[in-house]
Amino acid sequence: MRSRRSPAALRTGTFGHRAAEHRWHWSAETAAMHGYELGEVVPTAELLAAHQHPEDRAFFLDAVGAGGGFCLRQRLTDARGNGRVVIVVADPGPAGLTGFYVDLTGPVVAQHRTLIDAALPDYARLRGPIEQAAGMLMVVYGIPAGRADELLRASAAERGVTLSRFAELLCAAVADGIEVPARVRTVFDHVLLTVHQRG
Repeated sequence: MRSRRSPAALRTGTFGHRAAEHRWHWSAETAAMHGYELGEVVPTAELLAAHQHPEDRAFFLDAVGAGGGFCLRQRLTDARGNGRVVIVVADPGPAGLTGFYVDLTGPVVAQHRTLIDAALPDYARLRGPIEQAAGMLMVVYGIPAGRADELLRASAAERGVTLSRFAELLCAAVADGIEVPARVRTVFDHVLLTVHQRG
């Protein structure tokens, strides 16, 4: 049976490793961080590593193998597939390692959400002209959205200008310097007025 403890209950948990016996033990809280009830599985270095992000796994195994103290920030996937971010702190002793886990999942998610919320207005402000400029390229050259985005990025890079700034300049230049022929306006007027009848 998998643990049903809420994330709020999984703040800290302890663990230990007896090097001579190659034996691990963990508290109920640490087991729950990995998605298990205490006693459901026997903790081993392989089991702990299996729950860690592939990019973090070697750091953990190397630190344990060295036998010294360590403090690592680790990404875990528990037995139910839920992602977690934890800090693992270990101190060496005569018999092996003792240490604890701190579950940072809630604070990290909240921090990411705060950063995203703060960045969204700037992103929307910068993205607007980019999408407008890409739309112009799609109409003028008859190309798909992906190709228009590539062309826009390449044009900005060739001129040493940021993408957002280049898009702003292009939109302003088109608005000020390109006169749309009357025939094109007439055709577009017809499309605008009848598009709802299509499909």
